[in-house]
Amino acid sequence: MDTVLEQPRALPAKGYYHRLLTGCGVLAALMFALMGGLVCTDIFLRNLTSLSMPWTVEVCEYLLMTATLVAAPWLLYQEGHIRIDILLRALSPEWRSWADRLISALGLLICVLLTWFAVDVALDKAQQGSLVFKVLVFPEWWLNLPMIFGFGLMTLEFARRLLPLRSVEEEVE
Repeated sequence: MDTVLEQPRALPAKGYYHRLLTGCGVLAALMFALMGGLVCTDIFLRNLTSLSMPWTVEVCEYLLMTATLVAAPWLLYQEGHIRIDILLRALSPEWRSWADRLISALGLLICVLLTWFAVDVALDKAQQGSLVFKVLVFPEWWLNLPMIFGFGLMTLEFARRLLPLRSVEEEVE
């Protein structure tokens, strides 16, 4: 059995927070499915008819960014993120717990900074009245909303991980 997976974990979330993050995972999956459907439909229309959807590539770019930033907090919550545990395997359970808390503290700090910068840039772009001019035209600050949402929720999740820990045995009971 993998001893790294048996380290203490944050208390499982319940209620609205759990539903919010589960909803993030579902929404991200729907966005990825929509991207696949749009690309297939556009290819079908271009090859078999004289129609096309010129906005497909642009919408898929925005969907890709948004789906990634909506899925990230859910992945962190599910512990489905990439974890390089070669070093952690060499540590004792107590040190492993401290290393996990240090990593969560660093993740919290990074996500707070990224959220802050995304809010700052969004406010600056809104104040300037900047627009994105491609096939679609819209306020540029809209592009920062997924970043604010995703990094904000990851900030909450990293903070939640720093709360008192429970061991795997306590979770089973």
